Amino acid sequence: MPEEIKVKSLYKALRILDCFKPDTPELGITEISEQLGLYKSNVHNIVDTFVKAGYLEQNPENGKYRLGLKILELGNVISSNINFRKIIVPYMQQLADETKETVYLGIPSETEVIYLDSASPKNQLSTRSMLGVKAPLYCTGIGKAMLAFMPEETADAVSAKGLKKYTDQTITDRQALLDELALIRSRGYSTDNMEHEFGIKCVGMPVRGRKGQVIAGISISGPSLRFGDEQIVFYAAKLKGIVASIEDKL
Repeated sequence: MPEEIKVKSLYKALRILDCFKPDTPELGITEISEQLGLYKSNVHNIVDTFVKAGYLEQNPENGKYRLGLKILELGNVISSNINFRKIIVPYMQQLADETKETVYLGIPSETEVIYLDSASPKNQLSTRSMLGVKAPLYCTGIGKAMLAFMPEETADAVSAKGLKKYTDQTITDRQALLDELALIRSRGYSTDNMEHEFGIKCVGMPVRGRKGQVIAGISISGPSLRFGDEQIVFYAAKLKGIVASIEDKL
């Protein structure tokens, strides 16, 4: 437990909420206990409190727990308070319609990207909701685009945390990552060559504020067969124009 934590019981409780992820949306008391190394009785008491407060709910069919609607309410509050999102979303839809691919918006959070929204081409089925979904900075198009233009300490923190291999294309070597980030800076955009998910390629670019700081990232994503070298350059040019328009309004 970090030394700077003052209310250790609260920290312990919040760690339970962190256990619930897209690949483990429902968990039992024993699973949480084993994952965090806590006594089952402690976990049960904390979980019961979260249920009464609306932050967790129990699935009556299997007895496991999942995030409650209170979490969604808080997520909506955060989303509504991110002012630049209102500026960016219309441009995302324009980009999706012009490229006929899915466009994503994300923000940096320590060593990860948190997705805020997505846009699908008109007359196509919408993609799944991306609000709150997290992914590593180092192996996603939108993540690498932001990481390349963030302080060097961020890249050091990403490497120190470990470069997990998701596919055969994932960058797992620190120097290789640094070289990739240098390439992104030189050309102004990133690519995700099936590094996080097999069969999916992305082209990404950071969105920067008035002082040049990275505040978000946008990426165009789709099946790898549609992302040849020429198409990637075309998408990068489209992104450059859209990002310039966005930054003019920030």
